[in-house]
Amino acid sequence: TRLLNTFFETGEVADSLYTHRTFDCGTDITLTALAKGPVVTMVAFVILAVFSLWWMPRLVRKRGSFGPKTSAWIRSAYPLVLGFGGWFAAALIAMIIWPTLPLDTELLAVLSIGLPIGLGIYFAWVHRDWSADLKKPGLGLVTGGAALGAWAGFNATTGLLAVITTIIGAAVVANLALIVLDIMWDRLARDRFSPAT
Repeated sequence: TRLLNTFFETGEVADSLYTHRTFDCGTDITLTALAKGPVVTMVAFVILAVFSLWWMPRLVRKRGSFGPKTSAWIRSAYPLVLGFGGWFAAALIAMIIWPTLPLDTELLAVLSIGLPIGLGIYFAWVHRDWSADLKKPGLGLVTGGAALGAWAGFNATTGLLAVITTIIGAAVVANLALIVLDIMWDRLARDRFSPAT
């Protein structure tokens, strides 16, 4: 009332009763510091996924294969690391090279999630001394199955949940493809190992 009456009477703004009050959020964290957390997490997943896909074939070449427990763990739980690592790598590359590309593009998600999961599951399944007649169809089925499962999982829902369903779909169909191959191979009574071994 005083502010309005004074203004209408004299034409001046009477702001003497108003004091400056600073706003304090109660935190010293900057937006840059807040952004570093998710970026560091993304880069950590990328490094872990790339290192895993570099290390796994070397271990198979050296030791022959993964043990049953390790193989089961890699084929069931580790696709989360490989899937997120692949998607984060593709997202970081896309943001740098092609900033206008939406990160929820179907092709980007299916390839970046399906391929690392398929390769990881393949290396957990394969044995060094198996014949090429089994290894080649195994690699084709697992990568194709992972891509098909990733596509189905991506189209199952929307938003961030689509990334999780893409990872689950890729892992489930890739494992299912290898189970079917194992059953068919055993029914044909074919030897898994190459004649040299």
